[in-house]
Amino acid sequence: MQIDPHTPALSGPGEPFEICEQVVNGRTMRVFARAVGSLSSLYATMPGRGDMDFIVDGDRRITYAQFHALTGAAAAGLAAEFGVTHGQRVAIAMHNTPEWMVAFTASSALGAIPALINSRGSGDEMRYCIEDVGASLVIADARRADALVQARYEGKILVLDEATLDAMARDYASSPLPESKMETDDPSCILFTSGTTGRPKAAIITNRAMLTGIMMTQHAGARFAARMAEKLGVDMATLMAARQRTAAFLVMPLFHIGGCQAVFLTVMANGGKIVFHRRWNPAEAVRLIEKEQITQFTGPPMTLWDLLAEPSRHEHDLSSLGSIACGGQSFTPSLLAAMQEAFPGRVFGGGYGMTETAGSISLAMGELYTSRPECSGVAHDVVEVRVIDEDGAVLALGEVGEICIRGPMIMSGYWGRPEETAAAVDAQGWLKTGDIGSIDETGYVAIVDRKTNMVISKGENIYCAEVERAIAGHPDIADVAAFGVPDARIGERLVVAVTPHPGREVTEETVRQQVRSKLADYKMPAEVFLRHEPIHRNATGKVDRQVLRQELGLI
Repeated sequence: MQIDPHTPALSGPGEPFEICEQVVNGRTMRVFARAVGSLSSLYATMPGRGDMDFIVDGDRRITYAQFHALTGAAAAGLAAEFGVTHGQRVAIAMHNTPEWMVAFTASSALGAIPALINSRGSGDEMRYCIEDVGASLVIADARRADALVQARYEGKILVLDEATLDAMARDYASSPLPESKMETDDPSCILFTSGTTGRPKAAIITNRAMLTGIMMTQHAGARFAARMAEKLGVDMATLMAARQRTAAFLVMPLFHIGGCQAVFLTVMANGGKIVFHRRWNPAEAVRLIEKEQITQFTGPPMTLWDLLAEPSRHEHDLSSLGSIACGGQSFTPSLLAAMQEAFPGRVFGGGYGMTETAGSISLAMGELYTSRPECSGVAHDVVEVRVIDEDGAVLALGEVGEICIRGPMIMSGYWGRPEETAAAVDAQGWLKTGDIGSIDETGYVAIVDRKTNMVISKGENIYCAEVERAIAGHPDIADVAAFGVPDARIGERLVVAVTPHPGREVTEETVRQQVRSKLADYKMPAEVFLRHEPIHRNATGKVDRQVLRQELGLI
């Protein structure tokens, strides 16, 4: 059955997701008419939600009204004690905590630009990012503050923990949360690229880009609800009135666009609840899903496999869980099949995005996703997508090349790097993603691999992601990573590292037979490494191939 991914639209004049044409940075493009102003328009919705729970962190429960009051006090403290003001960069280097969210909201409301530092990095790595954007203040937890001191960082550091925040709440009680003077196309925050092939770059995300990303997710959800209402024979208002309030399980790091925008800010926009989970534990996860009536779970594949294998899963009522998505990478065929069997009737979703696009470029949920799981969702109506060859010529629909995108969610540039910005975004506003893939006539986007993850062996191009997908389809294989190793004779040789599921036996021949059954002979790995340790990934869920090469002694 062919499913039309673009109906119903809900985006006509006067509708909630009205789309119109506007000039953005000198270029005419499709935009959400209501994605204007700053994030302060989002913060202004909090008082009206009063005593509804916003954050659950262990025994701490913070309502919308309490969070709004805390951020008002924190903003007053940051301005009075540290001189935080419009346009300054305020670095946030913290583990996932309610204080992280307070730091982001308070500094943003003051018109400062939060710079979201990878808290999993070393002291030197964090220091590099902080100094790269010229932050006037670092808000950190005790562990990151100590790491920065050890790395000889000499700037101002505020250690913001629960006790410090409580003191601010007393000292600056009843201070209103300011309204940012930032304009629509001014910066809302700075996020850092993963840096797996070099130093991280600081991507400047505008208010328009962030608000657009939030509205894209909401629009996709509204379209899904409209299709469900039509299928059930009820009107949208009836369906929406019967749905559960959003309760999202926070697994993704807040310094990542998935944690900050897709969970934190989108849940705030929807009036939902965020449940923290500091350290991954599948037994505790299923307990919290039942206790807090979690409706949304997004996590890397490892967490989903762990949920499937958790013995206590059957002792808990997980019926509240309505939607499940992979974060950082897509579902493998075996994982999607296993999840559908274990959680029948749930809505599964996926998408494609990057730091430089403030989140999703394409996304799909329900039948739109499960009917084409090999794809990475459907390009959104405000996103233009084209595919180019090595010479920059635009390719026809269905042809494979580098994906380029244009739209209001694209970064305004890399902080302090005009040459690298110009290399990434051309004069017409097209961003070269560095991803190889195709788009079809219905808007489905299929990603083959990163341009930098292409192995050239004996003159043939081999995309690592294609090989990984083929191997991951074997039911006994839990994880796989493919990469190239220089070879004087053939250019590069393809190497794969494979981790089986616990208790399953996988041999090198198992892997080779799986490739043989799915791909051409020239895509057969030259070497297969079987291992029982998890394959190392960075904070965004991507395989760190450099670390893997070191672990396997291939450097």
